[in-house]
Amino acid sequence: MVPVGAQDAPSGGAGTKAPEMSLGPIVITGTRTERNILDVPVRTELITAEEIDLTSSLKLADIVEYQPGLRVESNCQNCNTSEIRMLGLQQRYIAVLTDGMPMFSGLAGVYGIEQIPTGTIEQIEVVKGGGSTLYGPNAVAGVVNIIPKKPTHTHVRLDSQYSFMEGDQSGTRPNTDLTGVFEHASKDQKWGVLAYGLQNYVQGVDVTEDEFTEVTRRDLYGGGIRLTYDPSDSVAIAFDYLITNEERRGGEDDEALGIPANEAFTTEELKSTRHVGIATLKHSVSENFDYQAGLSLAYTGRDSYYGGVAVFGHPDAGVNARLATRFPGVAITAPIAGWTPGLGFGETENLLTTLDISANSYLTDSHTLTYGFQTRMESIEDVSGLGRTVDDQYDNFGLYAQHSWIMSEEWEVIWGLRGDKHSKVPDPIVSPRAAVKFSPGADLDWRFSASTGFRAPEVFDEDLHIANVGGEVEVVTLSPNLTEERSLSFAFGPNWRIDKQWTFDGSLFYTKLSDTFLNDPSTDIAGTPVIESTKINSGSAQIYGVELNLSYSIGNYAAEIGYIEQRSEYGSPQLLIGEPGNAVDNPIFSEAFERTPNRYGVMKLSYDNSQWAGYVAGKLTGRMSAPHVNSVPTTGAQINNTLDVSPNFFVIDIGLSHTWALGDHKDLTVSFAIKNLFDEFQDDLDNGPYRDAAYVLGPRFPRTYFAGLTLEF
Repeated sequence: MVPVGAQDAPSGGAGTKAPEMSLGPIVITGTRTERNILDVPVRTELITAEEIDLTSSLKLADIVEYQPGLRVESNCQNCNTSEIRMLGLQQRYIAVLTDGMPMFSGLAGVYGIEQIPTGTIEQIEVVKGGGSTLYGPNAVAGVVNIIPKKPTHTHVRLDSQYSFMEGDQSGTRPNTDLTGVFEHASKDQKWGVLAYGLQNYVQGVDVTEDEFTEVTRRDLYGGGIRLTYDPSDSVAIAFDYLITNEERRGGEDDEALGIPANEAFTTEELKSTRHVGIATLKHSVSENFDYQAGLSLAYTGRDSYYGGVAVFGHPDAGVNARLATRFPGVAITAPIAGWTPGLGFGETENLLTTLDISANSYLTDSHTLTYGFQTRMESIEDVSGLGRTVDDQYDNFGLYAQHSWIMSEEWEVIWGLRGDKHSKVPDPIVSPRAAVKFSPGADLDWRFSASTGFRAPEVFDEDLHIANVGGEVEVVTLSPNLTEERSLSFAFGPNWRIDKQWTFDGSLFYTKLSDTFLNDPSTDIAGTPVIESTKINSGSAQIYGVELNLSYSIGNYAAEIGYIEQRSEYGSPQLLIGEPGNAVDNPIFSEAFERTPNRYGVMKLSYDNSQWAGYVAGKLTGRMSAPHVNSVPTTGAQINNTLDVSPNFFVIDIGLSHTWALGDHKDLTVSFAIKNLFDEFQDDLDNGPYRDAAYVLGPRFPRTYFAGLTLEF
C-alpha cells in the first residue's frame, strides 16, 4: 500500500479534465473521474507496480493479501478454491474490475484471482465500502480495480520463479511461474501494444502425511494482449484480451493424480478455460465535458469432477483392490444404487456481458456531474452429474448520476443515486450514496461515506463449487422464494500526514445486511450421498469494526503497519450444519460468520535502492470459528458436528533481490524469498478419504522457498 502523499502526481490522461496538481498518485475508482488520491472524497488505497515487484508477487492473489483489511483464503482442502475477503465480507460482495469493467463472471470467481498475472498491472485501486451506486450489484463490500499498463516504449520483461513447498510432493516436476511481457509504442505515442504469456505449475503437496493433498496440483497457462490507440490528445482507445487454461486436481495424491478421477478414493478435478475481452473509449470533447464507453465479455467453461470412491463407490474390482492395497484397514464404499461412470462429472458454461457508458460534465470549477448507464447480462448453464441442473439468465439495467460539489477549500461533498432493474427482482431498486471530505488543515482530512447496495438472487461462485464432506458431497440450489439481499454501509475516519515521513489513517466502518443469503442444510434428503443445501434469506447481519494504519518512509526505507478489529454477526444464531433433533448429525448454530477472523493485521519493512531490495512482511489472521463434520477416518461413519475455533496465525514473509545493470537498458534481477517462514499452518486438518474438506482455516500454503530471475531489456 502506498502511503498517501508518497508520490508525485502524474499528469492527467486523455478523456479527462486535468486534475489538481498536488502530491499523491492519480486514482479513478472512487468517483469515476481522475482525481489526486489526497483530494478524492472516497477513501482509496493503492497497490503500485513497485510493491508488486518488491514482494515477487506474480499473481493477483499473491499481492492483495498484503493490503490491510483484505485476506486471501482457501476454502477447500481438495481443490483450494481461493477468494478475497474484504473487511469480513466474501468475494461475492466485491466487484473485481479491470479498467473499471467487470472481468469475473459468477463461475470465474471460484479460482480467478489465481489466474491474473501482475506483470501487466500499473496499479491496483482498492475502495472499501459500498460501491453499488457506480458499479452495480455485487459491489457491496467494495471494489478492487486493476489498472493495466499503457505501452509507452519498446520493452521486454521475462520473469521466472521457482518454488518449493514443505510437505510430501506428488511428483518431481518443479513448481514454476513464468511470465513474459512485450511492450511497444510508436514514436509519436499514438498507438501501443502489450503482449504477454504466462505459465504456472504447482505440485500437489500432502502436508499431513495421509496420502491426500492439502495443496492442489495446478497447471495454468495463458496469455493476452493489450492494444492502445490515441488518435489525438483528447481520444484514447484500448482493447484487452486474456485467455487462460487451467487444470487442477486434488485429493488422493501421488500416482492417483493421474488416474481417472472416479477411480481415486476422493478427488476433485477441474479443467477450466477463460476468455476475457474488454474494449474502452475515452473522449474529452472539451474542457467541460468528457465521456467514456466500455464493453466487456467474460466467458468461462469448466469440466469438473467432485467425489471419488469414498462418495460413490466403484463396481470395478481392480479399482477396489488398488485402494485396499494402498489403504489397508480403510473401508471402501460399495457402489451406490444407480452408479454410472458419469456420476460426479459436470460441465458448466458461463458468459457475462457488460456495457457501460458514462459522462462527466464539469459545470464549474466547483461542480462536476457524473452520469451514465450500465447493462449487464449473464447466462449460466451447469450440469453437475449429481442431480442439479442450472440453466438461467440474469439481466440488470442500471442508471446512475453523481454530483461532486467542492464547497470550499475545507469541504467537498459527493452524492449520487443509482436505479437498477434486475430480471430476478420484481421492482426497481434505488441505491443512494454520499461522501464528505473535510480538511481543517493542509495535512489532515476527515472522510465520511454512506452507501446502499444489493445482491440479486443469482448463482454465485460458491454455489457452483461442490464440497466433499465426510464421504458425501454438498450441492447448493437456490430457494424459489429467494429475494434480493440489501446493504447499508457507513465509514468515517481521518488521514493525517503527520510530516514528510509519517502518515496515519483510520476508519470506523459498519455494514448492515438485510435478508442475508445463507445456505440451509436442513433441506438435505436422507439416504443419499449428496447433501442438498438450499440458499435462503435468513434475516439480518452486521459487520462493524475499526481499521488503523501507520506508515513511515525516509530515503530508501519504508515501514507500514495496519490493524483491523472487527465483528461479523448474524442478527440471531443461524444453522450452519446438521439437523435439529439428530444426535449424530447434530445442529450447529452460530451468531458469528463462519471462517471470518475477528482481527487482521499487516506489517512490512522494506528497503530499495534500485540495486538491492528487501522486505520483511507479517500477516496476522485472528481467531475464527468454523463448523466441522467429525467422522471416523477409516469408515466415514459420522461421529458428530462441532463448532471449532482456530488460533491466531501470524505469517512472516522475507525476501531479498539484487539488480545488475547490464548496459544498454538491460537489467538482470535475482530474487530469493521465504513465505510463511515459521510454517504457520492449520494443525487440526482432517485426514483420509472421509475428511471434511471444507474444514479449512488459516494460511493457504505451508512454508515455501522461492528463487526468481527477471531479465528486462
